[in-house]
Amino acid sequence: MKRSIYEEPLKIELVDDVIFVNGTQHPRDIRTYEQMRDVAREELLEKGELYYMYRDIYKKDDIRFDITVIPQKKLGIEYAKTHGHYHPKNEEGVEYAEIYQILQGKAMFILQKRNNNDTVDVIIIDAKEKDIVLIPPGYGHVSINKGEETLVLSNLVYDKFTSVYGDYKTNKGAAYYYVEEHEIVQNTNYLVNKNERFSPEQMNKKFGVGFTDLLSEFIAEPSKFEFLKKPEML
Repeated sequence: MKRSIYEEPLKIELVDDVIFVNGTQHPRDIRTYEQMRDVAREELLEKGELYYMYRDIYKKDDIRFDITVIPQKKLGIEYAKTHGHYHPKNEEGVEYAEIYQILQGKAMFILQKRNNNDTVDVIIIDAKEKDIVLIPPGYGHVSINKGEETLVLSNLVYDKFTSVYGDYKTNKGAAYYYVEEHEIVQNTNYLVNKNERFSPEQMNKKFGVGFTDLLSEFIAEPSKFEFLKKPEML
């Protein structure tokens, strides 16, 4: 199935699970079921490809625009999700932020922040097509396909750091799982201090950001996204 994601400022098309940029197939990284065994709630019997990461679709001033394609699959009894990771701190001692937009489908984001007493604070965000979701400094995050079609996410992120996956591997995933019958189940490897539900608008307002389209605005005015390089600005 072919769908136009953008006509301008770049022509981006989705053909099945493959992204084409200005008519050329874009390189991708593949996350397999085998690579997700450490973060799955239960032992996985499935094998093969789970989701796809198309990085560096556009890049300027060390900030890159990526697209992630998550087909409507299951990870055992869980809905398909990304692996999950934290971001490291910059020279100012502040963790890098990230920002997402839903280009197709419905998503759930599970954000979690580590506290000094070995607990985590969790924020759960449900998002639909066109919504923009900020991942603020200090929060690890997982993206879940909670809809009935392929989930297509774009994101903007600073290009000069390496994500940190250790907590998710050690603890078998995020603080919560999203499983069959649309149920949210706590991961007992965590002690949850606080659990909140935010809308995308509430999260963005809390940190004073507001955008309508990440790609168009980033190409037109990249300075608006300087906070991705300097998260202490938030």
